[in-house]
Amino acid sequence: MPKQPTAGTHVRAWTGVTVQELQLTAELASVPEARHWLSGRCAAAGLPLPARTVAELLTTELVGNAVVHGCGPVVLSADLDERGITVRVSDGHPSQPVLRHVGAEATGGRGVALVDMLSTSWGTDPAPDGRPGKTVWFHLAATSGWTPEPTGP
Repeated sequence: MPKQPTAGTHVRAWTGVTVQELQLTAELASVPEARHWLSGRCAAAGLPLPARTVAELLTTELVGNAVVHGCGPVVLSADLDERGITVRVSDGHPSQPVLRHVGAEATGGRGVALVDMLSTSWGTDPAPDGRPGKTVWFHLAATSGWTPEPTGP
């Protein structure tokens, strides 16, 4: 039986940003769990529906890539503050995502292109301390007039 995901909330005192984190297993069943978890965090913070929908889509793509192409456990985190939302997906495989240009008939290979097209910015960071792995992240800038509702303790 797969391990159940566990969520935790951490507050970064130096920024006032609430960082919420979800531990996932590297299984396809983790993809909808990640989407549902992020949707709840975005709704609780009052992120407007259009931005929430984009954040959910891009999170689904990154978690799906981590499950299919990565290795080991997957960690999803979301930072929400007055600047917008930053989502990070970490896994234990060092290979970097590839921005592909696929034909109209292709049934896959568009995930990173969607992240590139729909996010304000995105990138990758190596795992800390020389460990294998990486974090792929994207940022969606806040829409005019939005400020996050408190979501943490």
